[in-house]
Amino acid sequence: MRTVLLALGLVLLLAAIVLVARHKESVLVAGLPVRIVCTDQAAAKEQAGLGAIAVLGTGSMAPYIPAALPGRDPLSTVVAYAVLDGTATFDGITKGALIVYAPAWAKGRVMHQAALLDSGGWIMSGLHNERSETWERLTPATYVGTVARVYVWPPR
Repeated sequence: MRTVLLALGLVLLLAAIVLVARHKESVLVAGLPVRIVCTDQAAAKEQAGLGAIAVLGTGSMAPYIPAALPGRDPLSTVVAYAVLDGTATFDGITKGALIVYAPAWAKGRVMHQAALLDSGGWIMSGLHNERSETWERLTPATYVGTVARVYVWPPR
């Protein structure tokens, strides 16, 4: 009887962990901006307009933003275009928002989601990444902009 109760307790604990993880993921997904699927890259670039940011296919935001196809260099393959909200500010960031920022650990700009705000700033996370970026915070100094919409196309 004791073994059965212990097993039941473990099953309930695992179920609770799964539910909490799924809830956190759903909050992040709900914070994503509009995703517009275009016929091809040229159409996406045209619809996104001048000033749109080319997004590389690293896979960190998959499946929302696709990864580069196998055999293609993810650090040079454009898989989407992002348009920033010209009125957004660092103080207006909400959980799940897709943010462009320039962290010290990267060679350029990164686009990930705002996962958690603490006293040091925002902890950022790629939707497909196993871990959030707990070693460095998004701050006003590294903030570039908040994404308003993303243009993608079917991979070919």
